[in-house]
Amino acid sequence: MIEGCNHLINDVLVDSELAKNIVPNKFKHTSKQGRVRRQKLLMAAKKLSETRNIEDISLADVCEEAGIPRASAYHFFPNVESIFLALRFLNYMDTLQTLEKIEVSSFERWQDYVAEMLRKSVKLFNTDITKNKLMYGSNTPDFDGSDYEDRVDTNMVSMIVGKLSAHYNMLSFNNIEEKFLIVYTMTHSIFALSFKQYNEITEDMGEEAITAAIAYLRCYLPEYLPLK
Repeated sequence: MIEGCNHLINDVLVDSELAKNIVPNKFKHTSKQGRVRRQKLLMAAKKLSETRNIEDISLADVCEEAGIPRASAYHFFPNVESIFLALRFLNYMDTLQTLEKIEVSSFERWQDYVAEMLRKSVKLFNTDITKNKLMYGSNTPDFDGSDYEDRVDTNMVSMIVGKLSAHYNMLSFNNIEEKFLIVYTMTHSIFALSFKQYNEITEDMGEEAITAAIAYLRCYLPEYLPLK
């Protein structure tokens, strides 16, 4: 994921509100050399996390893997936790951009769209062990003192509801975005349980998440939503 995300690192991470929480006043390091070094640190952390527990990786480990002196690394990240927070941020962006490509119009029913969104999520997480660890592993860095994670969840749900609303007439369903936020939280709890037990999101647990999501939403949505 990181190799193809230069534009995300440079345009989104550097200028985001999250950057101020991770490294106050230091993400504005936009020289070419600075961008390359930041990229190397992120890639090194990702590589190390593929074979080691995140909590066992130190800033010195990342610097050694990246071939960057620790003194230089402090210009971009004050500690190793902030590196993994940046990776987590990029994982969110990557997931959002991938799921945005799934069109509601490709499916006959809303249930099929929801199922595909969840199956695609499982595939994304299972093809990137770092993404799984950062989302569902124990002792991974959190966005302490920030509502960023809540806003990310809300943005994901708003995207899904927005796509459904563009295809179906959803005006008569009150607080439907809140219902989808509950579904989002519920399915991620199932994913987290699967990762804890099996170190991956298994196919069976993925299908359990789909069953739970659709069963809950059927309490509020009809089998067939009216088209616009």
